[in-house]
Amino acid sequence: MAITFSGLGGARPTASAQTLIGQALTSPSGVTVSSTPTVRSSTDIIPPGQPRTAGFRYLHVTFPVSVTDSPVTNLTFLGAALTGNPGASAVLTLDKYPGGNAAPYTSSELAALAAAIDPTSPVTQDVFAQTPALVAGEEDALQLYNESDVSGLTLPGGQTGSILPYGFVSHAGTSRTIPVGTDTGTVTLAIKVPLQAQAKDDPYTVTLTFVPVQDSVTSITESPEAQLPSNQAAFQAAVDRLGTPVIKTLPGSTRAGGALFCSVRTAGAVGAPTGTLAGGIAPVDLAIGATVRIPANATTCLNGGGSGADYVIFPFNTSTTASRPLTVTTTNTVAPVGSQSIGVPTLSDQASELTPLSTEPQVLATTLSSATTLSQASSVQPQVLPPGTPTVGDQVVINAASGCNAAPDLRTGTVRVVGPNVVLISDNANPAGGPQVIGSPGTPGYQDVVNSFTNQIWPAVTGSFGLPEDADNNNRIVLFFTSAVNARFAQGTLPGPNTGLQGFSDARDEFPITTCTSSNVGEIIYLLAADLTGSINNNTVNVANTIQYGTQVTARELGRIINNSRRVRTTGAPLEEAWLDQGLADIAAELSFYRASGVTPGGADASKPGLTPRLNIALTDVNGVAAGTAASVRTAAFNTFANIDFTLYRPFLTNPNQTGPYWTTNTLAARGATWNFLRYAADRYVTTTGNTEANFWTALINSNTTGLANLQNVIGTNPITWMNDWAVATYADDAVAGIAPIFNSPSWNYRSLLIALGGFPPNAGANRSARTLVSGTPYTRTYEKTSTNYLLARVGANQQGGITVSSPNPSDFTVTVLRTQ
Repeated sequence: MAITFSGLGGARPTASAQTLIGQALTSPSGVTVSSTPTVRSSTDIIPPGQPRTAGFRYLHVTFPVSVTDSPVTNLTFLGAALTGNPGASAVLTLDKYPGGNAAPYTSSELAALAAAIDPTSPVTQDVFAQTPALVAGEEDALQLYNESDVSGLTLPGGQTGSILPYGFVSHAGTSRTIPVGTDTGTVTLAIKVPLQAQAKDDPYTVTLTFVPVQDSVTSITESPEAQLPSNQAAFQAAVDRLGTPVIKTLPGSTRAGGALFCSVRTAGAVGAPTGTLAGGIAPVDLAIGATVRIPANATTCLNGGGSGADYVIFPFNTSTTASRPLTVTTTNTVAPVGSQSIGVPTLSDQASELTPLSTEPQVLATTLSSATTLSQASSVQPQVLPPGTPTVGDQVVINAASGCNAAPDLRTGTVRVVGPNVVLISDNANPAGGPQVIGSPGTPGYQDVVNSFTNQIWPAVTGSFGLPEDADNNNRIVLFFTSAVNARFAQGTLPGPNTGLQGFSDARDEFPITTCTSSNVGEIIYLLAADLTGSINNNTVNVANTIQYGTQVTARELGRIINNSRRVRTTGAPLEEAWLDQGLADIAAELSFYRASGVTPGGADASKPGLTPRLNIALTDVNGVAAGTAASVRTAAFNTFANIDFTLYRPFLTNPNQTGPYWTTNTLAARGATWNFLRYAADRYVTTTGNTEANFWTALINSNTTGLANLQNVIGTNPITWMNDWAVATYADDAVAGIAPIFNSPSWNYRSLLIALGGFPPNAGANRSARTLVSGTPYTRTYEKTSTNYLLARVGANQQGGITVSSPNPSDFTVTVLRTQ
């Protein structure tokens, strides 16, 4: 069947139908189409304020349909791209006004224009809005199909070519069933032709070819024109008339459910289209574990494959200056099947010895932003530690106030323990009942802190970061247990047992008194004192907690002291930015874990070698089967050092859009993100460069730059790129088979350990942070700098799903899609 529109652009356009030579139009069920139309329409619609080339000529024509044998339901006329048709489209002929002054179309112009002609819903013009308005009763005329739906059809009458997966359905009034009789039904065919820059170049005559088929499924297609808000009510009325039809949608639809058609071939061969409906989007096919980066201001389509596919969408704010909003809307998606519990390991190895921190750590840490912020204060000059090896019993005055401008808080302390790299001093003003040097059975003492520092912390941290400078010329770090730290906690704010870290170091202590008169001119870590009766702000601290906190804080603050002392006293560089300074301090605690997993505080070797980075440490390696007889040593090491970092990391995973590794506001979640990213970056650096991990840390510390510039100099690329990849790894690592190495975190199996510590937040129960997107419902969140999110969706078997992403700042976002199942 050939449908011809002629006289286009003139006052009286015409239309006609004819049977092609050698092709019988009558189907086996006895269907014929009249050659004379009952309705024809030509409407030019150009968006207001746009050039002519932004508009289309909308054409539709209605022909009577007769049935002679038996009633026919869903009689549909499909586009037929006959061999030789221009552009391998349904267009048979395309001509300009005969006898006009415009040159005929060249073959290339003819092919391009033919391929650009799209099927459409029959429309007229809404004269007020100057937009297409659906023709009443023909809202369901356009029908779209999958290629598989038409692949088994052949052209009749010896014709060659291909059948296109679009068509137009026939009606008998409001019914889809054409009864027996002459002219008992109608079919309306509609196209839109791009307008040319000059009217003389517009087509005057267009002929298209179609073949009739009978569709066993009642469906309705929401065309691009039907998506317009002004047409939604009319389209919904058509849906309601049909009862429960299969609803087919295109990208841009806001309808929930239905079958999404991302790309419908209107010209060209199967698998190599030269024309698609409304610039259709080719669906993305991903293998399990594969990823694709999609635009942050467009619609992307995903295939469900033969058995369906689960996806995780990771928006990532690349901005380092501001938070940004972003909206994600999916179409034709359902809740995931596997992603909610993906990668959750068995709990058979879980043991109670791993101690989850019941509340998040409260951390006191002060650093100066740069040497230029220092100013002399009118305070009493503190007595600095004398050079050389101190002696137990020596009395030392230390300023426990922070910074260079605070009123001095001079405390006299007594040297209690002297080790090869450490001197431990207790404040004489501490409450009574504090730790003894040598604790009694079950009650640790100061010597335990010194032992851990000497045998675990010092070799671990200095072995990776390098040695600290020695401002006080005693070759030691001072551990000062002082009630001045207790006084910083208001009543009721000091956490209970196993809940946090209390203590700090201060960069001002690296500066000479001539620059900062409040400086103690030494490497000092200020630690919480025991307070058995809560004499200071009613906060009770027992001896065991004092020793535990002191050990934990010392590991972190040794890393900070090395960083600050190198910058102040060696390189002369500004102090490190807070986010990277904190991250490096928390890395120091992790490094102490690796050493402590193989060496006891007293220096004895464990029964098995200690754990190291890039072993993908899981629960069983710490206190399960793989740990064997070393389980007790490794568990103690984890609870003392690594558990702190995991506790910081948990709030990030709980709300991953609220902070990222790069931050300007210090929160626990922000610190957790930075620590975890630095561990990822160190692993990636080692595996891609062949350099040692110590090279990575010392390069960051011995740098003349700070922050992102410092990190970029070390890794040789923009750190935001690595942070983007890390964001995917925080969910995908140890969960998805086949992921690229850049989405792995080779040092830790975070899921395994976090589940043992109370659950992996993205997939943990009703409060999971991974969000299942509801098809057709926009999901809007504000993303802080370098933050991400975990958005889940599933595309059904043999279906296509759409992801529409929008933001006022699309250039600040990258969006990664990972197939997980």
